[in-house]
Amino acid sequence: MSNQSNTVSNTARFLVTLSMALLCASVKAQSVPDWPDLYDPFSLHSLHVETVNAADFDLIRNDTTYDIEVPAWFWAGDEEPILVSIRRKSASALPNELDPDKKVSYKIDINEYHDDPDDVDICVDVPGITQGCVSKWKSVKKLSLENGDDQDVAQEGVAWYLHRLAAESGLQYETGLASWVKLTINGQYQGVYVNVEQPDKQFLKNRGMWEPIGDTWLTKMSDQYSPEPKAGPEDDDGIPSPTSEALCFTPFLDRGKCATPSDFKDQLNERINMEGMLTFGAVSAFHYSPDDLFSKSKNFYYVDQGDGLDPNWKREYLQWDLDSAFGSLDPNISIYRNGRGKLNQYEKALVDDEDDPFREEYNEVVRALVEGDFPIFDAVQLSLDMQAFQSLLSSALAEDPNSKDAAASFDTMAEYFPLRIASARDQLPAGPPPPPSEDDIHVGDIDGDATAAAQNNWVATVTVTIHDYQHIGVAGALVSGTWSNGILGDTSCTTDASGQCQLEATVTKKRFKKISFSVTSASVSGAVYASSQNHDDDGDSDGTSITISKP
Repeated sequence: MSNQSNTVSNTARFLVTLSMALLCASVKAQSVPDWPDLYDPFSLHSLHVETVNAADFDLIRNDTTYDIEVPAWFWAGDEEPILVSIRRKSASALPNELDPDKKVSYKIDINEYHDDPDDVDICVDVPGITQGCVSKWKSVKKLSLENGDDQDVAQEGVAWYLHRLAAESGLQYETGLASWVKLTINGQYQGVYVNVEQPDKQFLKNRGMWEPIGDTWLTKMSDQYSPEPKAGPEDDDGIPSPTSEALCFTPFLDRGKCATPSDFKDQLNERINMEGMLTFGAVSAFHYSPDDLFSKSKNFYYVDQGDGLDPNWKREYLQWDLDSAFGSLDPNISIYRNGRGKLNQYEKALVDDEDDPFREEYNEVVRALVEGDFPIFDAVQLSLDMQAFQSLLSSALAEDPNSKDAAASFDTMAEYFPLRIASARDQLPAGPPPPPSEDDIHVGDIDGDATAAAQNNWVATVTVTIHDYQHIGVAGALVSGTWSNGILGDTSCTTDASGQCQLEATVTKKRFKKISFSVTSASVSGAVYASSQNHDDDGDSDGTSITISKP
């Protein structure tokens, strides 16, 4: 796993992103950048659509088959219009289907009517239109504009932002990008949308993940265990990838066509970028998304390549649908079970139980998100990010009649994040102690003995050994500690050449059959007492305290 120190410092990130947000919010008619800056989350662009036939707007807006596509002119800012197709996507209308001014989601195909033999742009299949066709706009071929139907556009956009932070942090994780846009169709303002990058062949090309000569497969899982091939070798999607053929067992197929192999973990590590897959699940668990890979076995893409193309290639899982993110703002929801209490096959097979094969690796991903000096999800920084988003979008959301009060969601999420971060930390097991430093000293052994004394009293003797980072005795170390039950005795001693020293206490009260001694500090010039590294060579104590019984 990559070191968390690769993450950008909180202050620097905020200063950059806030300045971008304010600039984009205050300057109109700016040119729209190409991919990936098209999806800068701290930008807000105005997109315009004019259907070729005015009546087509109501046709697609009321289409609940989600199949009708119509030609339209499309542009951003003061650009020249280009010819595209537009259709409604399968998302619920806001506020409802009967509202005449309802807000629906849209898919825009840039190259629907385009043909380019000999690199000459030619329009096809649109009577009377012979110009304005292009193969790509801003290095993408499709736009997916989400209306925020399950929650709202603020929460959906922030969920995509969290995945982006994880992907840019140094974790080996690939995700789609997203930003916010204002949409106007036929002169009517439709509101604020989340402009989500569409996973397609162009998506893979932009990332260097498409092999034009070899074999690359892009598969969509819009339902449980129902793969939909989207791109394959020479666009022949009937050929299964070698990875799909090999992963014929649970959880990849319902009940599996073959038995779970004895080397299950090794096979997954060999064929899948497991850090990426686990990051996908961990980020979704953080923002509670009950309808994707780890929670529902659906709403994701995966990318495979053929055997022999790239010896380092492994399957990549891609996030797709985040409209249900933040479906619950209970910060204490399990980071291991994200399906409303129901155990998903992926969770069950990989991370749910402490003995599951990828539980430890999953915990390390969650640690990278919420722990350490530079966590990916930092409560203070995320609060500042929410302020920047709110500043960027407040005016546009105020004009959006179907925003579902999205502007207030930024404050809600800013309150949620520190609670969710604390809960995720609490659910993790205790991490390993830090590695020893050359300056560290610690208790390497602690022993106790007891001898009888006059008048039915007894004497407790404790021998403490102080080690350096190489477990060699340290001379001249001052050891301090306390006795239990208010017993009076030696509270400090200085180690000899072997690193040992002794402390004694006389027990005069008959009711005390046992007493304990605890080391509170150890010091020597130039050294640091690392109590987390204390141990006991005999194994009869925890290395910090010991109990002595009356003889």
